[in-house]
Amino acid sequence: MKKLLSILILLGLCLIPVPVHAAESGSLIVRTVTARLHSDKTITVTETLQLRLPPHDDYELFLNLPDNSQMKAEKVKLISEQAVLDPQWNSVRFNRDTQVELQLEYTLQLFQDEEEQADTLTLNLARSPLDLPTEQLHVELQLDPELRRDNWILDCGQSGNLCRYGEGRWQDQTFVFDSNQVLDYQDVNLTLNFDEGTFASAPVYSWPSRYTLWRIEIEVLPQMDLQVHQEIQWLRQSDDLDPMLDLFLGWPSYPDAQLKEVVISDPTLEVSKYGFLKLPDTQAAELTLDYRIELTSLADQWRLNFDDTMNEAQIDVLEVTVRMPQDLEVMTDFYNILNYADHKKMTMDRSEDGKLLHLRSTRALTGDDRVSLTIEIPYSMHRAMRGSTGFWSMFAIGVLLAAGLFRGLNRSAKRRAVGELPNGVNPVQAALLTHRQAEGEMLAAVIVNWAARDYIQIQMDGRTLRLFRRRSLIHQPQWEKQFMHSLFQLGDGNSVTIEEISQRGQACVQEAWQQAQSEAAQWRHRGLSGLRWLLILLSALPPVILIGMLVHQTSLIVIALLSNGVLLGLSLILGLRILAMKRGKKVSRIQLAGLGLLWLILLEWVMKYYVLQSLPLAVSYFSMAAVLLLLVWMKPLNPEGLRLRQQAVQWRRDLKQMPDKKLDEWLERDPKYALKSYGYARTLNVADVWEKRFYPRVLPLLETVVDAGGQPERIWVLDELYDRLQHCLKNE
Repeated sequence: MKKLLSILILLGLCLIPVPVHAAESGSLIVRTVTARLHSDKTITVTETLQLRLPPHDDYELFLNLPDNSQMKAEKVKLISEQAVLDPQWNSVRFNRDTQVELQLEYTLQLFQDEEEQADTLTLNLARSPLDLPTEQLHVELQLDPELRRDNWILDCGQSGNLCRYGEGRWQDQTFVFDSNQVLDYQDVNLTLNFDEGTFASAPVYSWPSRYTLWRIEIEVLPQMDLQVHQEIQWLRQSDDLDPMLDLFLGWPSYPDAQLKEVVISDPTLEVSKYGFLKLPDTQAAELTLDYRIELTSLADQWRLNFDDTMNEAQIDVLEVTVRMPQDLEVMTDFYNILNYADHKKMTMDRSEDGKLLHLRSTRALTGDDRVSLTIEIPYSMHRAMRGSTGFWSMFAIGVLLAAGLFRGLNRSAKRRAVGELPNGVNPVQAALLTHRQAEGEMLAAVIVNWAARDYIQIQMDGRTLRLFRRRSLIHQPQWEKQFMHSLFQLGDGNSVTIEEISQRGQACVQEAWQQAQSEAAQWRHRGLSGLRWLLILLSALPPVILIGMLVHQTSLIVIALLSNGVLLGLSLILGLRILAMKRGKKVSRIQLAGLGLLWLILLEWVMKYYVLQSLPLAVSYFSMAAVLLLLVWMKPLNPEGLRLRQQAVQWRRDLKQMPDKKLDEWLERDPKYALKSYGYARTLNVADVWEKRFYPRVLPLLETVVDAGGQPERIWVLDELYDRLQHCLKNE
């Protein structure tokens, strides 16, 4: 809970926008603030801002208005003919002027705590509303006549009323501050002390969620699992709240622990696998929960939280009882509630044998309070957990290795909406991620994608093809930005013809293609190549073991050498062919299937005559088969690469399978959907499917692909356009 003697107000009065174009940010030339502090503890603010913006086609600032237990911005208005405020997203969009003047008007509602005095206000005068250095600042803070000021301090990191960043002075009931140098994120704090009771009528902040009763009983089981019982009486105090309860109560949590045997008094409620329970949509609820939290890792402590920080909730009554099988080491962390003896909000009792803890609140807790408990797990308990897993056999090692690799290297994101285009990769990157046969001519798909997203316009005049730059790339990879720049430098800088690209663009195309392939390495899993070789060598181990076992049996040595030699060779060949396929090289699937079938037949024959007499060796052969199957499914990508690859693979599958109704919905939602998807269809080898899905439909004209008269072309001109671009980009 915030000290009621002090309410922190950022007189930058809380507009903290983040520029989209961070590399070329704007400048705040002059900032003038006129504010009035009222007796009902509100501040009406008017700010005049003179900005110098970079010469972008568009520029956007995002406002971060305060909405917390200290203050809330209301009645926000933007007065300007040069910008528009979008209240839904708190964003300001500007026109193309580089010199902009804005006027912002809003009201700050300040809150106070009922239990403490709130007659001291601290204002940071220098905090820029645009989070930029301010070249010139002028502030006038006027007090209502009935506000009785006691004393004041202007502080900027040094004592006294002197400030090296400017001068502050009083003119009757108005405090005036003028800066004398550029304010580059400095603090200039004005502290005002008023007579006691000045703000007695100020409102009290209402937290979004409230627990009138939260009772928790936890039993620590001998294996260090937790048996939990909860009783909750809960109230909703905000319609915007989507209340969630964390059943793990802290850490360890998913995937270090699992919920077991969950029973909720309301059968309509369900717990997610991550341990979150969405509370009812009603205004009030009474629930009981019983469940067990089972450790799945070798954690060394339970760190439990009893404050519901997810919802910033008020808790009227909190009771926690913890029963332990032995006297364990317990540490508490009561943040912001035990600072002063007269403000103590929590008490804790412990039994004489140390096996029972009881925590209870003596006063209401707010979203600022933190109540946590840490239980240390002794090392001896770790040994007991390890012993319960049994002994490690060769089969267990092989299974755990395969499961761990498959889990770690093939994790992917959740499925996206059906038909949604890949986000974060262009058509060439999509081909590289899916290991398609990729060549430099694929850069034609990138150029078509530029046109689809309004970065360029393409004019087709007979055999003449000309590209016009409309705007610069922003969020694309560096190699793509460099490719566009180099491509247009072949012409006059803003336009280029296909003849100019064909005659002088080979170096540009080759460099872009090499950079695209080089940047694709960022998605590769480090060390995966060495790991694959290790798995191939492990798959060859069982034949070597069998030869060693039979080396002294002269009557079988020839058969052992031949059978295991062939099996060893097939294992290595299969592993190498699978690796080649994963690198995007052409591999005959019929040949791969034939080798696999021959390998299985030979393995069955070897096991029939030799392996069944030795269980460990049989297990090793099955492990070898599992390793080869693992190589087939393993993808040489890190988690981010897997996520992006899944987007490309999913869209390719959706193009073939999604219903016509769903495709029509996409076209209705985004008229450029067909054009945007064309480049992906070509690089992912589904161009024929694209034609079957889109050509029978009535599609809009291509606004960025025009004829000699500037008239938009039809959709079927894309095939001709792509073929001509491919021809001129071909690296001969």
